Amino acid sequence: MQKLANSSAYDVFKNFEKISEIPRCSHDEEAISKFVYEFGKSLGLKSKRDEFGNVIIIKPASEGYEDKDTVILQGHMDMVCEKSDSSKHDFTCDPIELQIDGDFIHANETTLGADDGIAVAMMMAILENKSLKHPKIEALFTTTEETGMDGAIGLSETALTGKNLINIDNEEDKIIIVGCAGGINAYLEKRISKNEKSLSNYEIKVSGLQGGHSGIMINEGRLNSIKLLDEILLELSKKVDFSLQSINGGTKHNAIPSNSSAVIGIYENDKQLLSDELNILFDEMKKSNQNLEVNINFSLNEISNTNLYINCDEKKEIINLLNEFPHGVNTLDNELNIVKSSNNLAILRTEDEVLKIQTSIRSSDSNDLEYLKNKVKEIAEKYNFNVKFSEGYPMWKPNFDYELLNHAKEIYKSLRNEDAEVAVIHAGLETGILSQKYPNMNMISIGPDVIGAHTPKEKLSISSTEFSFNFVKNILKSL
Repeated sequence: MQKLANSSAYDVFKNFEKISEIPRCSHDEEAISKFVYEFGKSLGLKSKRDEFGNVIIIKPASEGYEDKDTVILQGHMDMVCEKSDSSKHDFTCDPIELQIDGDFIHANETTLGADDGIAVAMMMAILENKSLKHPKIEALFTTTEETGMDGAIGLSETALTGKNLINIDNEEDKIIIVGCAGGINAYLEKRISKNEKSLSNYEIKVSGLQGGHSGIMINEGRLNSIKLLDEILLELSKKVDFSLQSINGGTKHNAIPSNSSAVIGIYENDKQLLSDELNILFDEMKKSNQNLEVNINFSLNEISNTNLYINCDEKKEIINLLNEFPHGVNTLDNELNIVKSSNNLAILRTEDEVLKIQTSIRSSDSNDLEYLKNKVKEIAEKYNFNVKFSEGYPMWKPNFDYELLNHAKEIYKSLRNEDAEVAVIHAGLETGILSQKYPNMNMISIGPDVIGAHTPKEKLSISSTEFSFNFVKNILKSL
């Protein structure tokens, strides 16, 4: 980050570089939690760490700000850990390799972790800044946001005393977020029986799709590799007699799956037929989807594998379930011009004698959420899958007129000479949970431009980070 030594946000980038050296995938946050806790103590600030790994660092008010209401700054420490097929990166021990390209910081074939490492770095920079004028600050660093918001859920309802909370987990600096969707995850399982056969094995693979955040990007027409692979298998079953050995796709519940694969077995005399039919299918799908997915790739490779295959009737049930399974936008909020409800068919795994499916349902309307939940349950039961639902996370109901928001809007306009966009987003934020724990707390969510979050193409705008850092500091100074 030495290249950015002259940046007005250099302290932020310096801290971001430090935390990029520490493993912080969801559920692997012990090291980053300890680091942040020790960071606070090293500054001589009161620092607390709870049983969930959440860290709260308290910075006293500057002189003249003692009578002001306490402000909470909040962001999460974990990151989505994704990498390209060719990457050898080990997220459990390898530092994220930061690279600068023009106005952007990105990683080397992995997610960058700006979601939400940039919040951690920004809060650290504010805590160590001795010249900044501000009210008393409670800096809340939460854990495991990406896979279930465990830290926010576990946070004590008496842990915070502030009246105003600034969440720094927004990925567009022109927007001030005042509401978000709630959601639940569904987990489907089916025990599968297998038969032994003497067949030739082939792997069919769909790769190179954009993937991306399953909330914010769900309305962009990005293809789901699981659905695409299932379409291939469904069409192939009309022309070729094949047995299914395994089918897998996706890695995260909150990411649109970009890669999927299936291993099938065929009789020796069907090899040429398989190749011919798949080449036709691959060509058709490339042509029909080339405007949506420019890097889409299909492959067929003969492999050596076991000679056990899923029972024929169960194979049909799996393919038919995936075909009927909802994915994408369900309903729109025309008044706010956002997605109201959606479903992401996220993860598919064949594990020995069990097939597992995980899906993420989001909605800012409780009726729509219940509809999708019932739809998933109905399809699961139709095809003999067991289904369970997570407890979920609550929506953050929007309020478009309160002091903190109006103050932030004024500061934004003074800095950019234009109005900020005030919005509700189709994604889950910890503010939904925190707004239930602290119903009288005023909240906004802001942050710098992060492009391609949850994918190896994630990148962070340098100039936007400089603006957002200045934005937060000005809000603090003027409250």
